[in-house]
Amino acid sequence: MKKQQIILPIFLFATSIVLFIQCKNPQNANLQASGDAEAKVELPAGFEAFYQKFHQDSAYQMAHISWPLQGSKGLQIDSVTNENRAQTWQPTEWRIQKLDLIESGEYIREMNPIGDMMVIERIRAKAVPYGIERRFAKQANQEWELIYYMDIFEFK
Repeated sequence: MKKQQIILPIFLFATSIVLFIQCKNPQNANLQASGDAEAKVELPAGFEAFYQKFHQDSAYQMAHISWPLQGSKGLQIDSVTNENRAQTWQPTEWRIQKLDLIESGEYIREMNPIGDMMVIERIRAKAVPYGIERRFAKQANQEWELIYYMDIFEFK
């Protein structure tokens, strides 16, 4: 029991670091992965260019987040219980998110556009049912922003 209590938090911490990572290849930004098959998802106009710049330019990223950023954070209550709690992130505690490693084949990423105004992205590891969710929305000035971030949670 003690080993599980130590190993699980370490695993979740390591998984949270890796899940921040998206994709290396800009041409794959509009893919929705489902198992080993990938299907094209039509994303709103301008979103792919925004998505690439968001992950390449840290100043641009910080300027395109709706602060304080709303969301939730997964917490390990005990060795078998997880819980999501409301969380807001401030600029001083934000970790810059970059494109990397998703092409390893160990992650499943879903991009779900909601009309032309929002894109919900979910990334999870294939090996475990944990992942992250980000929501991007087009603002009144026609700029895209990250408006919601759910840190490590259990996919059900």
